[in-house]
Amino acid sequence: MPMGFVIVLSVFLIATISTLANSIDRTIFTIYGYTNHFTYVIPQRVTQTVPNDQLAIIRGDARVDRIMEASIFFTNIKTVIGSLPFVVLGLAQENEDYLLKRVGTTLKEGRMPAEGMPEAALSEPLARNKHIKLGDLVAGPTDEGGISGAPVPVKCVGILTGPVWIAVTSKSFCDNVFLAAPRCTIYTTKNPDDLMTVNQLFSPAKHRQDGKLSPAKVQVLSRQNLIAQVRDSLSTMFLIMAVVNFTVIFVIALMSGMLANIYFTQRLAEFAVLAAIGYQRWQLIARIVGETLLLTLIGWVAGALATFAFLSAFKESLFEPRGLFINPLDLFAYQYTLPIPLAITIFAVATIAYRLLLFDPVSIIERR
Repeated sequence: MPMGFVIVLSVFLIATISTLANSIDRTIFTIYGYTNHFTYVIPQRVTQTVPNDQLAIIRGDARVDRIMEASIFFTNIKTVIGSLPFVVLGLAQENEDYLLKRVGTTLKEGRMPAEGMPEAALSEPLARNKHIKLGDLVAGPTDEGGISGAPVPVKCVGILTGPVWIAVTSKSFCDNVFLAAPRCTIYTTKNPDDLMTVNQLFSPAKHRQDGKLSPAKVQVLSRQNLIAQVRDSLSTMFLIMAVVNFTVIFVIALMSGMLANIYFTQRLAEFAVLAAIGYQRWQLIARIVGETLLLTLIGWVAGALATFAFLSAFKESLFEPRGLFINPLDLFAYQYTLPIPLAITIFAVATIAYRLLLFDPVSIIERR
């Protein structure tokens, strides 16, 4: 039982840590999931709007469906890595209708922002993240952190429902209030499945200078670029996690091997009797292998079930309100724990098998 309990705890520890680490990745892609549906291009600081030659490149691709100019401002959201700015898109009425339909979002409560007024409509998860309801402030002069904030209070007048996080306001409001903010260009593709291909053509994630759009003139905020940035920023964390995982596995394997040897010593008489009545050494070793495999398998399953139960129980009550989106059934995290039973089995069986090959059953029985 103690050895099995150690296996359960080690699986629970590594699977939980791995799931929480992977959730940072998942959180970013959930919050900025609109990049699956459209891409926006922001001019570099030398200009306030996307240069005409860059717009011509976008228009020249037959797969592009609609090109829209949008004004923007930012509001703070809470995530596991701290406050991050989330873009509020200022769109003309016809573009707003088109884009919301494109991302499968509709109005659930309240109304859409009035033209030229300091108002915004937010998707449900975004409103929950900011703990706001209809009539509360989305952004204002007192906002702190990052590049968010607004010179005038902006109220929430509508709650949107749909699969993505999104926030919209009127373009005229942004143009009149955020005079220094850049004007971005949003484009979609006729076939949604072509968006990633077009993004890669315009601005490759790793070698942007090879794309059709000039990185000196514009910055393309696409899903590919988002993935590349997240992978790069999290690479050190995953390296640390791998080192921690290896260390835990080594310590647990050493501890379990010592426990297995202690229990083997307590059962010397049993193995001596089996050897005396005709069991071969390889049969005794096979018995140890079978017992150890069964114990580690039960321990691994129990640890995985404990991890799933813990993460599921606190997913919505503890993690999501703090901006952490986890998947209790993260297969990668559970695969990360597979070396634990393997290492324990190898270490324990190897040490016990060595002792079985050397022990003398007759002398043990005589002593008993």
